[in-house]
Amino acid sequence: MVLEEEILFSSEEEAQGCVKIFRNLNISASLKTKVELESRVLYKAPFRALKGVFEEEIARIRDAGEEGFEEFVKAFEEGLQDLITERNYLEQTFISHKPGDHINTKLFNVLISDGEMPETEEDMEAFLREATVTQILGLNNLLDIDEEGMILTRTISPDDAVMSLFGDEIPPFREEALQKWEIIRSLEARQTYTYVVTTGPDVIYLEDLTELEEYFKKTDNEEETDKFFANLQVKQVLVGEILGIIQKDGRASKEHLMSEFIHKTLPIENDKLTIDFHLSPAYIESVLNDMKKLGILKGKDSKLKLVI
Repeated sequence: MVLEEEILFSSEEEAQGCVKIFRNLNISASLKTKVELESRVLYKAPFRALKGVFEEEIARIRDAGEEGFEEFVKAFEEGLQDLITERNYLEQTFISHKPGDHINTKLFNVLISDGEMPETEEDMEAFLREATVTQILGLNNLLDIDEEGMILTRTISPDDAVMSLFGDEIPPFREEALQKWEIIRSLEARQTYTYVVTTGPDVIYLEDLTELEEYFKKTDNEEETDKFFANLQVKQVLVGEILGIIQKDGRASKEHLMSEFIHKTLPIENDKLTIDFHLSPAYIESVLNDMKKLGILKGKDSKLKLVI
């Protein structure tokens, strides 16, 4: 049904909360879990090798001077800088801790103990830094764990530490460069979960959006919620215009309504904004079918009427 709406969440708890709000507003809604396989190219090698392949590619591209080379150089330079930053995080950890010390307490507390994400920007930066270091330590078998937290088992030269990066974050390396620097390339596959909230077509009846707006502010889902509100407004305007056309003459044919919105501009928000409709006859036919199911319209295709 085309009048229904979908909102995607990465958190099942947030999706369940959204469904609850819709139902409290007397709007039908359901929740389903979508499982997908995500595959990404992963490069893995000691820091000195990764640094070497980056620097070699940057020099080669600059020397070639081909059209658009600046964009590739910038992407490689940013990737290299991220790698250096991570290497320096590791070095700082080795300087401030000795083997046998408990480390990365903020990360351990979030993942194992209280589960509360950092609230301040400073705490979040520390959390992300610890997460980066923990990933590198795990990759190099330098971690142990007990009831109190994670333990640094030994240290190595930061330049010898195996590090990794995803291929979709940078331009592709040449095959010969990967072989020269002995970079391991693998395909990392994992399942991802998306929680899909689907409303019924009765969502077009929503008038007071305050409760939804307040709830969505608490979720980190701005792109999805903005899309929902925009789509809802467009569909409400579309349905209102269809009702207005039918009400004007008391009836209207499906064919007339299907051709009406191929190219049609309507003002909204006191003429401060317009909606330009470019909708296919098939889409409008689906809208009319949804309106019949909602009990808004009745009659044959040649004489559609409002249900009063």
